[in-house]
Amino acid sequence: MWLWRRRLFAWEEVSLKECSLLLHNIVLQDSVTDKWRWLLDPIHGYSMRETYRFITKFGDQVDRSLVDDVWHRFIPAKVSLFVWRLLRNRLPTLDNLVRRNILQPPFSLCPFGCNEPESARHLFLECATSNYLWSQVTSWLGIYMVFPIELCDHLYQFSHMAGLPRCTHSFLTGIWFACVWIIWKAWNERIFKNEYTDPYAFVEKAKLHSFLWVKAKHPSFSYCYYDWWKHPMLCLGVH
Repeated sequence: MWLWRRRLFAWEEVSLKECSLLLHNIVLQDSVTDKWRWLLDPIHGYSMRETYRFITKFGDQVDRSLVDDVWHRFIPAKVSLFVWRLLRNRLPTLDNLVRRNILQPPFSLCPFGCNEPESARHLFLECATSNYLWSQVTSWLGIYMVFPIELCDHLYQFSHMAGLPRCTHSFLTGIWFACVWIIWKAWNERIFKNEYTDPYAFVEKAKLHSFLWVKAKHPSFSYCYYDWWKHPMLCLGVH
């Protein structure tokens, strides 16, 4: 929490200085009437269309067919919404907060202690903590893959593993969702509560979350948690 407060105080101090500089050369005149001016289009003024275009044109370009295919009936809606934002790079990661001038670059390092600038790709794929999670999850599933460096590619390769039947795709997608959800919750606990989570616990939480989601939404799923923990591919119908 102290780190987050320090970032907010630093941001407030910088914002105050910036406001002072903007007002430094302003001279008030009694004979002149104040009026609003829309800097994006001083001639025609404000419009919703141009505002939306300005906000979205600087975002990362992604495959919308993949990004929008995140809604699955056995995955909680809040998790699907989180992944939808993640794949569009719309999460409040530290690099995004710096880009929006909410934080300054010195406060944008990964909270897991790797001293690297934090971005969505780093947090969920490159950080030592997340890297450990992915290696353990693939080992648990008995599959091996070369990890892509982009989130969309990582999701697609993980959920469409070569040689596995089509029926496994939605289950593997759920496991991927569980992994990134666990990482994000641990990030928030680290930032706001200054709590440290053992990376080994990440793996167990990912197994448990994915099992509970499948068990709650698939009435025909007859396996217990021990089966899921011990033989996940057997539970998915892969012999």
